[in-house]
Amino acid sequence: MDRGGKTSETVLNLLTVVALLSAAALLFHDRGLPAIRDLRRVDPGQPVPGGLRLRELPTGDTVRLADLSPLTLLVFLTTCPSCERSTPAWREALDSETPAPQRFAAVTLGDGPDAVEWVSKELPGVRLLEPLDRQRFAARLGIDFVPTAIAISADGRMIERREGVLEPAEVRALLHAPTSRAPGTGE
Repeated sequence: MDRGGKTSETVLNLLTVVALLSAAALLFHDRGLPAIRDLRRVDPGQPVPGGLRLRELPTGDTVRLADLSPLTLLVFLTTCPSCERSTPAWREALDSETPAPQRFAAVTLGDGPDAVEWVSKELPGVRLLEPLDRQRFAARLGIDFVPTAIAISADGRMIERREGVLEPAEVRALLHAPTSRAPGTGE
């Protein structure tokens, strides 16, 4: 093979490598970066992701979490003993003489039919939702344990996230947080 043939083969190989690297970079930019951004945990003061969708139980209607604000959420599992222990404080706060905001919902990370029965027994009359993508919902909102309570402001920012069994006064504060506190202030 002459010298000119090796040079053109080398140039073609280099162009192929550049084309492959460019394609990989574009793929990462178009698919990889959005996927990484989508997995970021939302902390107090940050906006809740606009793409988190929930199904209303038992109607089946679909809603975006961002469209529900201001809102306080109680995230639970029907099989969770701590969730069951937490419901008296939530019932008391929701039924108290101090009017609680109308913007409250329970969100199940478990089976929908079991959740409908559980909520009608434990938190009668409460709006019940289930995430369309439970793993994404839990990862984005930083739900590592249940029960978890999340307060979201009118402008769609997470105000506070609390885990575990709460006292009635803590529950009342969370219920009023979306309408009484500035996002991310903790005050």
